[in-house]
Amino acid sequence: MPARWFRIAYAENALRRVAQSDGLEIPRLRAPQALTLELDFYRGHRAQHARLRDEGDGLLWQWGPDADATRFTIGLTRQLVREDDTAITQLRLVLSYRWTPSRHLLGHGHLWCFDPLASIAFERQVRASAAYRAVASAVPSDVTLRTQIL
Repeated sequence: MPARWFRIAYAENALRRVAQSDGLEIPRLRAPQALTLELDFYRGHRAQHARLRDEGDGLLWQWGPDADATRFTIGLTRQLVREDDTAITQLRLVLSYRWTPSRHLLGHGHLWCFDPLASIAFERQVRASAAYRAVASAVPSDVTLRTQIL
């Protein structure tokens, strides 16, 4: 399937359109839906003016405590670096869960993917991870999607 293109400044809008076309509501996502949505977006949509050949379009999987250490979070971040290096844009989809003793033991970590062709192995690693399995059937207490410019 040929990739669709989007402007980096409108990455959040592009992801929301993909979610809508899939019949998904961002605030109601669970981990399996969030992962599928982000992977579909990563595999099928390329960012205009991103450094595609030099890790300028990556997908990041993260897990661990939130900034206040009050909740366990999983996150999928699309990181886009412009060809002219003027800015790094991060589109972050974060699902938050209440702390449990088993989730606390998971600590924190991350995994990167920089090529849509490598996303199949990336997906297998994420789905096999203890962090993913710990929340795969849980209902998040909060789901946020936001864009950050670094």
